[in-house]
Amino acid sequence: MGLLNALRVRIMNFMIFFLIIILLPGLPPRTTFPYKDFTVSPPKELKGALEPNFHLEGAERLLEGRIYGPEHLIVRNNEIYTGLHGGEIIKLTANHVTHVAKFGQPCAETYEEARCGRPLGMAFDTQGNNLIVADAYYGLWQVDLTSHKKQLLVSPRQELPGKSIARPAKIFNSVAVSKQGDIYWTDSSSDFPLQDLVFTAFANPSGRLFKYNRAKNVSEVLLDELFFANGLALSPNEDFIVVAETGGMRLTKYILTGPKAGQSEVFVEGLPGVPDNLTPDADGIWVPLPSTADSENPSAFSLFSRFPTIRLFLARMLTLFELPFRYINSVYPNKFCQRFVHFIGHGESIMLLAPKRTTVVRVDWNGNIVGSLHGFDKSVAGISHVLEFQDYLYLGSPFNHYLARVKSPKASKQPTVKVRNVRVEGEGLEASVGASPKTTTTAKPKAQAAPKTTTTTTTTKKPTTTTTTTKKPTTTTTTTTTTPKPKTTTAKPATTTTPTTTTTTPKPATTTTTKKSTTAPTTTTTTTPKPATTTTKRTVPSKPAPVEEEIPVDTKPPQKEKLKVINKQGDHVEL
Repeated sequence: MGLLNALRVRIMNFMIFFLIIILLPGLPPRTTFPYKDFTVSPPKELKGALEPNFHLEGAERLLEGRIYGPEHLIVRNNEIYTGLHGGEIIKLTANHVTHVAKFGQPCAETYEEARCGRPLGMAFDTQGNNLIVADAYYGLWQVDLTSHKKQLLVSPRQELPGKSIARPAKIFNSVAVSKQGDIYWTDSSSDFPLQDLVFTAFANPSGRLFKYNRAKNVSEVLLDELFFANGLALSPNEDFIVVAETGGMRLTKYILTGPKAGQSEVFVEGLPGVPDNLTPDADGIWVPLPSTADSENPSAFSLFSRFPTIRLFLARMLTLFELPFRYINSVYPNKFCQRFVHFIGHGESIMLLAPKRTTVVRVDWNGNIVGSLHGFDKSVAGISHVLEFQDYLYLGSPFNHYLARVKSPKASKQPTVKVRNVRVEGEGLEASVGASPKTTTTAKPKAQAAPKTTTTTTTTKKPTTTTTTTKKPTTTTTTTTTTPKPKTTTAKPATTTTPTTTTTTPKPATTTTTKKSTTAPTTTTTTTPKPATTTTKRTVPSKPAPVEEEIPVDTKPPQKEKLKVINKQGDHVEL
């Protein structure tokens, strides 16, 4: 009874504390939209196109210890551009690092991110030699790559429209530029900055998709209340744009042209993790998952989506937990409090609880998952971007101190080998690759008893003709050889039809070889107008060489002939 009473008292105390936290007005954090339930589709099972493999294992690490947090990767003229912690944009040429631009104020430590600046999304401008950059804290910028001058396009202090409530953007994230120069960009959350990323998992979705009008200097809202709007991908025809909802583990399609222009629909849902930056190409989209999820490891974003009261309680508890450190740092600035607050809120704490699996998903333009890459050895983790460049996949991450790369699955596919007339001869002989003669007519002799036949042909420097006939000429074989250079050809007596080898000089003639037999004559006529290679007629085995011949103009292989030998009694018999 004493144990039950003690347990009941503790439960009652917790319930009173819980009610005070959720019901007390004015407690932080404050959000744009009230806490209400919403649904997130569960992750798909890892089968079919999501079947685990080991393609991401053994990743090569480049520039290890020299860079921190290459979040987004783009390439031009064999140079990779990326943004780093500290507000700097660099370009990589082989193993050389070149400074491009700097956002924010000078700072010494990465935990001073709100002061340093943090460039996330980048895209090359289609209207000039410019780089369009979304800095999480300092807004949307245009950088002239020739003069390196920066121009602010959208300020973080600017109030931006929403579908229901106008408010400033808190996390400028991804950028995409159309062929006409329209700039599409995402605001991941209008409630919390990037250094408080963890709080976005508890609040209701407040992300937005914008289209920036350069002429009017105005941002038009296309979608609102997205669950952490992130990467963007314009379709090849630019008739729609795909936006990644990191918290919703899905991709949303917004139609730009046609009768359904202005409407949105789910493109892919139930991804086995949270998507980040999107990398489009002609065939589809690379979708990296910096934090994976499955039935055993649910995503922190979707864990309590249907329980708004619990999310409110957790958000307020985490805020109260950080509050003393924030207050101490405001009165007495120190590195310990700054690092602690940055570690808790920025997302590095979540990565400690992330599953071991690392995954990149491949999606086609119809919204189908067509493939995936996996790894389990932690050689690369927290992938936020995939860049396909020079037969490699370069893998960016905001958490890594290196740039990783693996072989592209497209590069690993072996090309189809096309060879003309491949024939595998008997045991111990090489395959023959060459062009067949244009005209060959052979009459098969009938098998009969005959003495052993031996034929030897020797080629000298000058064109000669050698004829060897056995004692009892049941079968007579004549071999004519004309060569410009010394070569030696030996034919093995394995069949009743002895191979005939003919090599012609630049001015060929017509060679006729007649074989006489006691029962049926054999005549072989070979006419070669201007051959440039040596033609050898050999016995075709039952199994051809393991090479696919896909040339429509290729000659057909000869019919299979039954192999015959001469036994001890001198009879021709089938083997």
